Amino acid sequence: MPSSLFDQMIRASVNVLPYGARPLIRDIPVVAALQRWLVARTLIQRPFVHRINAGPAAGLFFEVMLPMDKAVWAGTYEAEFAAAVADAVSPGDVCYDVGAYRGYLTGIMALAGASKVYAFEALPDNQTALQRLCDLNPDLPIEVVRGAIGNFDGLGQLLTMPDSSMGKLASSPFQTEAPPLGSSAIGIRMLDTFVEAQRIRRPNVVKIDVEGAELHVLEGARQVIRASQPIIFLEAHSEALEEACYEELRTLGYTSQRLGRDPKNAEDTRHLCATPTHD
Repeated sequence: MPSSLFDQMIRASVNVLPYGARPLIRDIPVVAALQRWLVARTLIQRPFVHRINAGPAAGLFFEVMLPMDKAVWAGTYEAEFAAAVADAVSPGDVCYDVGAYRGYLTGIMALAGASKVYAFEALPDNQTALQRLCDLNPDLPIEVVRGAIGNFDGLGQLLTMPDSSMGKLASSPFQTEAPPLGSSAIGIRMLDTFVEAQRIRRPNVVKIDVEGAELHVLEGARQVIRASQPIIFLEAHSEALEEACYEELRTLGYTSQRLGRDPKNAEDTRHLCATPTHD
């Protein structure tokens, strides 16, 4: 059998598994070992385009790199959070993905029926990945917005973190003990500024994951949030940040609840879903 055909079969093999069983494979010793062996022999560090066939991202074409993207490959990445985001989007909604990374949740919002998804991303490598996502899914209404989102308009410093696919603003309290790989000047804008200048449409759903600067994004979007009252999904990386964001959302007229945690990151990652409180 030609190796290219064999590779294609391995790449597509995850789609044969029932969706509910995919997170459990790692707990089945023989099957997990066989999967790791096959992936190591054929796919490790060799990016390929994969069409996800189940879960909230079903139908999305995504460039996958294993082993980093095993959960994306299976369509199970942050499954509960992704499903909640997808369920919140109604046909025709405008969505913001602030800290879009490589666009997995961006794609989910678009697939759920959004008329427009603005994908905000500061790190150049991730911007390239987002453009690749757009090229692979030309029918999805995604617009990449390059730059950082915060609580003022001006210049800031972007730090590249030890995982080079992640970046954060120097003002972020996230992973302050980790020495950055590099830094660069970057333009920072408030969401309020974007909307006031009519560069983007008002949102119905907002997802925020910006490596510790989530509170700053909320502070720079107060006018938009009060006027539009979108559903807000937010990832907080510490208890203190969660409490600060919870309080900010409360003052903006929101009720917040925590979604389920990933037990592997129970102390680090907290997913919040905030909805406007109606009198």
